[in-house]
Amino acid sequence: MLNIKAQYHNLKNKLEDKLLKRIVKNSGVILFGNSTAAGLGIISFTILAGQVGPESLAILVLAQTYALIINDIFNIQTWESMVKFGASELKSERIKNVIKTNLILDFASAIIAFGFALMLVKTVGRLLGWQSSFFPFLSLYSASILFNITTLTIGIPRLFNKFASIAKIQVVMAVIKLCAVLYAMASSSTFTVYIYIYLVVDILTNLSLNIYSIRLLTQKYGRTWIREKIAFDKNQLKFIWWTNLRTIIRIPVRHLDMIVISSVLSVKMVGIYKVYKEIAGLINRVGEPINQSMFPEFTKLIGSNNLGDAAGITKKTMLILLGVGSAVTLGLLLTSRFLVGTFFGEEYLQEIYALYLMLFFFSMSFITVPINSLFIAAGFAKYSFMVLLFTNTIYLMTLFSLGKLIGIYGIIAAFALQLVLNKGLKVFLLKRYYHEWGTVIR
Repeated sequence: MLNIKAQYHNLKNKLEDKLLKRIVKNSGVILFGNSTAAGLGIISFTILAGQVGPESLAILVLAQTYALIINDIFNIQTWESMVKFGASELKSERIKNVIKTNLILDFASAIIAFGFALMLVKTVGRLLGWQSSFFPFLSLYSASILFNITTLTIGIPRLFNKFASIAKIQVVMAVIKLCAVLYAMASSSTFTVYIYIYLVVDILTNLSLNIYSIRLLTQKYGRTWIREKIAFDKNQLKFIWWTNLRTIIRIPVRHLDMIVISSVLSVKMVGIYKVYKEIAGLINRVGEPINQSMFPEFTKLIGSNNLGDAAGITKKTMLILLGVGSAVTLGLLLTSRFLVGTFFGEEYLQEIYALYLMLFFFSMSFITVPINSLFIAAGFAKYSFMVLLFTNTIYLMTLFSLGKLIGIYGIIAAFALQLVLNKGLKVFLLKRYYHEWGTVIR
């Protein structure tokens, strides 16, 4: 009996190590692409910030934020459904139905979201007290919504582990953006030219991923997959419903900080906060590859009822992230003042201690990234929405009150509180319903 147990544990450890190696490998590929693209993006952003100043930079930030918020509310996000329901159907004819269901929802909602973006520009702008001169830029950037088809831009490449291809596209587009920004700087272009550069590159990135995914599907399933008769799956639609409600509820944490700052502080502070967020966001750029590579693996493990392996991989990955996150955060803490002062300008050093706090809490978020992937892969779509509804309500209450009271530090404190509550509740629910992972969409 002891020998059988020993063999079982050895096999279990080998499987976990194999999965961990695959996750590390895929994460490494994504990280290389993301970090290279992010590095080039930071250079582009630095040039932009130096050329246009905090006030004009804030206009671009608000235009991007507006498009992202409208996209999250009205454009149905289907990539998680593609990975979760497609992973077990890769060799089945049902995969075509899963794909087509997602794409119908994707294309229809992208058009609807774009329409709402155009209609709501003046209403939202006046409600938030923005200058009317901002409105044309908000409308212009809304065009990016039409190309955000998440089944193609995210779902299909992740489902088939085509992380290297995504990385190549991201790097190429980052190079194009940098070249365009350098040309604009050399020719002393106006701010309008820069916003067109950012918009066009965003569209080209999504368009390239869309074309790549369609070609991949054609190679895998021939040209007939698009003509597959549609048959909606109740569980798939239920999963999409709750994950999209969760996406909407996530808006306050993902985007609303910029809106709140613009309503309670000066436009200049919006630009300064954006610079700090970009620097602290470098930590999340390291964590995102882990999330992208882990979600498909968790889906496969839970689908095969290997719950212990999924939990084991989560713990091991978090320990690795603790070491990596500590090193990255320490490096940024030691160099951030120099980086901001040298590359962005002395005016961006005004609230440098706020950046230090952001680095610490972004590091905590990075270390706990696997919890998010595991939670959704285990089928907690409805509970994910409920957790975010509760924690983001708390976040909004503290965001507005503390934002007005202590400014940028209040925004950071609200984020920290939301982070602790969110991850704590997810761990509690994962433990409580451990034996029902993957069997119930709850």
